[in-house]
Amino acid sequence: MTQSGKVVFGQGLTRLLWIVLALATAFALAGAVRAYEVTPMRVFLQPDRGQNSATITINNIREEPLPVEIQVFRRVVAANGEQTFEPAEEEFITFPPQVQIAAGQSQAIRIQYVGTLGETAEAFVVQVTEVPVNKLEGTGIQFTYNFGVAVYVQPPRARARLAVSEASAAEGTLRFKVANSGNDYGFLTGQVLEYRVGAARVQVTPDELSTLVSNPIVPPGASREFAIPLAATPEAGTAAANGPVEVRLLRGES
Repeated sequence: MTQSGKVVFGQGLTRLLWIVLALATAFALAGAVRAYEVTPMRVFLQPDRGQNSATITINNIREEPLPVEIQVFRRVVAANGEQTFEPAEEEFITFPPQVQIAAGQSQAIRIQYVGTLGETAEAFVVQVTEVPVNKLEGTGIQFTYNFGVAVYVQPPRARARLAVSEASAAEGTLRFKVANSGNDYGFLTGQVLEYRVGAARVQVTPDELSTLVSNPIVPPGASREFAIPLAATPEAGTAAANGPVEVRLLRGES
């Protein structure tokens, strides 16, 4: 049935579609355990020190061959945390760019930065993508997986300088801005975040912060906006409406 060019499903069919999507997600999560492993997941390169290459290892833990291809993308992070990825094949040499890994075997992939680095760090993602293989047997549904290895290319004397500003609290949410005046990428993870709302003072540990912030990266020369739920304390809840708000990073703020 259509209305103004839009497809409209009946209630029963809509419920069926949700069930199918839920089952597909469950199978995908179950299959992910038997996908493959990539290490490391984060790489830092320093070309000025001769460190312009690294090795990524792909471990095929399946009982069948694993065909993969390697692609490189530039990582662009917006103020609200949204990310876009731009092709950057010319910045790196990857070897091999494609490979089929036998069951139970591992393959080393060498990546080498050949771009021209300026005065600030640059961020890339080396994407390891499983190449789908057509199969006639079974349901005809095939799940493939990919892994993104974060690669940061750092200039000489690279350093992130993070500072917090514009903190506010309302409706159970703490909002603040983090600016990075340095020439390297900064990370909220690995730091202790302390905030004060009125008379209440709360510390968020690095482990807690990593679960609250999905994308902790602050690019050099940029600022990010963050929002986390206020701790469930009577003092914080009462003071959130009219008390002063302060936020500090106990490590990494300059």
